Amino acid sequence: MEGSFIRDLNEYFAKKYANYERISAMPSYESVTISMLLKNMNRIEEGESASDEARKICSQPKKEAVLAELKERYTDDNFSYSFRIARMQERLACLFGRRQNTGTLLSSVIRTYGEDPAKLAPRLSLSEQDWAAVLRGKYIPEKVLLFRLFLLLGMRQEDCARLLRACGAFLNLEDARDVVVCYLLDYRIFNPDMVAAAFGEFRIRPII
Repeated sequence: MEGSFIRDLNEYFAKKYANYERISAMPSYESVTISMLLKNMNRIEEGESASDEARKICSQPKKEAVLAELKERYTDDNFSYSFRIARMQERLACLFGRRQNTGTLLSSVIRTYGEDPAKLAPRLSLSEQDWAAVLRGKYIPEKVLLFRLFLLLGMRQEDCARLLRACGAFLNLEDARDVVVCYLLDYRIFNPDMVAAAFGEFRIRPII
């Protein structure tokens, strides 16, 4: 079971990961032209998308070797805090009730999954005080905290996208962590052991 899961993750990663600078630095990397990809395709209709595909691992003649080298050499240098302080105008708008803040939206979405927002702090590795500030809209969750919440609660894609937008965050397919999280969310894999195995496979620091 774990072997097939990792194979699926590898295939997904090879198709989605878009950091060409890192891919092209691998010893087994070979230059791939659009003509090579479009040999049996309609060049006019499919040429535009092929220009992006030519830069990905899935188009490499030795894709397994390139992916293995990337995993071996990958360093997770992606650091961010769990939250940031909301801007003054955002806090004032929330204080006077002029609009819904990120905290009230978070609470609303969390309740749809049968959870009490106020009780989630320990599971999110936050202090009670900091989590309470997030729920008041004083602090805005950063992407790492949102990912932790998505995976812990098994959130649906539409809710994940809604919360990312509200917090001014976005998915970056040049970041291995984001690609792995996308895979887990797309295929609704929330088992803690499988989540840990996915992060470990790419030598990414665990977030839950």
